[in-house]
This record gives sequence, structure tokens and C-alpha cells, in this order.
Amino acid sequence: MTPVLATLRKRAWALATLTLLVPAAFAQPAAPEAPRPGFLLVMGTVTDREALQRYAATLPAIYAQYGGRPLANGRVGAKVRVLEGAFAHQSIVLSKFASIEGPNTFWWSPEYRRSADLRRGAGTFTVLKLKGVPGDLDLPEGKPAYLISIADIRDRDKLKPYAAVAGPLVKAAGGRFISAGGRKDIELLEGEFGNLTVNVLQFPSIDALRRFYADPAYQKVIPIRQSAGDYVLLEVDAG
Repeated sequence: MTPVLATLRKRAWALATLTLLVPAAFAQPAAPEAPRPGFLLVMGTVTDREALQRYAATLPAIYAQYGGRPLANGRVGAKVRVLEGAFAHQSIVLSKFASIEGPNTFWWSPEYRRSADLRRGAGTFTVLKLKGVPGDLDLPEGKPAYLISIADIRDRDKLKPYAAVAGPLVKAAGGRFISAGGRKDIELLEGEFGNLTVNVLQFPSIDALRRFYADPAYQKVIPIRQSAGDYVLLEVDAG
């Protein structure tokens, strides 16, 4: 071994040893994730409207106490329109909380538990906690609309060409994902829910949402998405 090569090897060994001995306190810490909002998605079929109204009258104060705010609610045929699939419920309520823990704190609070007793027997409900996008803590302005996708996806590879087209069209229409996740990202708080994926897109207006959905370029790729699984697609007008 030449003297030059021996010297280089000694320096490399010294550098490697020094790296191993650097205290963890001097290591660069990982950047913390931005705060993430939480959502409650309630899907219901009402059988006793008077009981539900008594229950609903108690909610604004409890939402305010626990940092939540309803974004949209309505019945199928009024504020809610089924664009695809067969929706098993009559109504939708979508609420946003300022933190990912907010929906649970609200749901299990003594105030809400007393309120929930008022709707006992008023119908059947499925209640989901959804994860929001990190950093997206602001409430929407104006009169937004929501596109809610509930899907049983069997082949995600088939979605790749669909996503390549749909993503830019969503953005061009002013839309964006505010929640997206598979069953592992969803907490079931009440009712029954299968191994399904839920995505929620927010658009600046109902007209913007409808322009996106009716766009010939989007209509062309809908069969690609539908070939990957079974979908229920809901239009929810918050205006």
C-alpha cells in the first residue's frame, strides 16, 4: 500500500468514527408536522324529525365550546345531490374542528353525550372522524361546495391514469382536497362502515364544482375511475 493511500484510509476511518460519536443532541431534528384539522362526517336517515330538531337546537353552543363548526348540511334532493352510486342515507353533515383531536373531544364530552341522548330513536346514523390536511386550519370563505367520494377501491393501479387527468382539472376549477384517506385513516364513532375510502374536495362555489364535474375532459376519465371500484359521489351545496 502506498503512503498516500494509507493516509487517505486513515482519514476516512477517522471521519467515520467521528460521525458515530456525534451526540444525538447535535443531530438535525426532523421538522414537526403542521397542525392538522379534524372533520366529522355524519350520514343519517331520520325517522323522528321532532326529536332530531330538539337535538339540533343544542348543538351550536357545544360546537362553539369545542372549537367546531358545521361546514355543510342538507338532505338528498335539496342541498345534497347523488352524482354516482346508491347512497344509503337521507342527509349529510360535515363539520370542521381546529385540531385533529377536536372531533373526539367534542364527541365524548359530557355536553354532547347529554345532547346525543335527545336523538336516541330519531333515526340511524353513521359518524366518521376524518383527518384534514396539515396546516389547513382556516374556515372557508364565501359559499363553498363539497364533493364527497365514498369508495370501495379494488385496484388502485387503475386510478393512476385517472388521477393524472383529474388532478389538474380539480385545480383549474379552484378545487382542493381537504380530507383524503382509506379505512386506516378513518375513525368510526357511530354506526357501520366497511373497508371504504373517503375523499372530500372543496370548491369555491357550487357552480365551480358543477363545471368541473361536467367538463368533457373529466367525464372522459370517469369510466377509468369506476373500473377501479364502486363509488358513491355526493355534491353538497353549502351556499
